[in-house]
Amino acid sequence: MTSGLERVTRRNVPADPEAAPAGLAEPELAYDYYKNMVSVSFATLGGVLTLGETVFGARLAPWQMGVAALPVALSGLLALQGKTDIMQLFQGLEPPLNTARVGLRLVPALYGLGVGVFLAFLALSYVHFR
Repeated sequence: MTSGLERVTRRNVPADPEAAPAGLAEPELAYDYYKNMVSVSFATLGGVLTLGETVFGARLAPWQMGVAALPVALSGLLALQGKTDIMQLFQGLEPPLNTARVGLRLVPALYGLGVGVFLAFLALSYVHFR
């Protein structure tokens, strides 16, 4: 049973990354990466907000949770946008803003920044807690 869409395999992906959809050498791997990063980012966002409000609520100010949660949320949104762009390209549509390539750099950078900021604020709260 087929859905009418061509299945992406290694054989039908051009060897030249610029000729491949979204300019990616292996777009199926990028799609899977984005799919996983959407889930991981939003699960981490929930963890940061939950821990910041409950367990570490007395140690972290609301602005600190916001500063830590914002990059993680942006990471998840960029991953979702990259996933959407790849799907549009495989359906023959031109996405208004193709973020698939730049997202491969920004998604992990923003995710790491958010988690790092959260852990830094948490560590500083133990050092400077009054």
